[in-house]
Amino acid sequence: MKYMIKPVIAAILLATAGSALAIQKDITVTANVDPSIDMTQADGSALPNSVEMQYVPGSGLSPVSIMSKIWSNSTSSGDGDVHMKLIAEPQLVNSTGADATPVPLSVAWGSDVLSTSKDLALKTGDIFPNGADAATTGSVSRALKISQTTKGALPAGSYQGVVSIYLFQDAATGG
Repeated sequence: MKYMIKPVIAAILLATAGSALAIQKDITVTANVDPSIDMTQADGSALPNSVEMQYVPGSGLSPVSIMSKIWSNSTSSGDGDVHMKLIAEPQLVNSTGADATPVPLSVAWGSDVLSTSKDLALKTGDIFPNGADAATTGSVSRALKISQTTKGALPAGSYQGVVSIYLFQDAATGG
């Protein structure tokens, strides 16, 4: 009996030791899918979730510029304009300093300034010059630029805010 228990205990110990060396890796994968329109960096990669504006003492925040493209399944002239607008006034708020005065930001796509009050209407034929191939090549590349509206010195602190861009396309007009 003694001789039989030792091998069973040894087997249990080896099984336990073997499982202690195993590991499982889980990766959560997510995707936001709009099958009709999207905006990416010019190389097709996703726009960054965050960017940091460099502060130059006495001068203010340096603008951030991201080369970007619009993608659509409806890219020929007559497929309706593409519209862009801001969902809320973009601003930075000092979350650690004593001065909580918001710092207004300006946002532009190329030379076109975005606002909350009026859609920026972009002609499909202008931003998708490749016609039918534009579904695979995207729009013309333009800089998505975020800048301090009024340049100037800021109080010390850690500033944070969100720029939310709403992008949509008219229904095809058939023209």
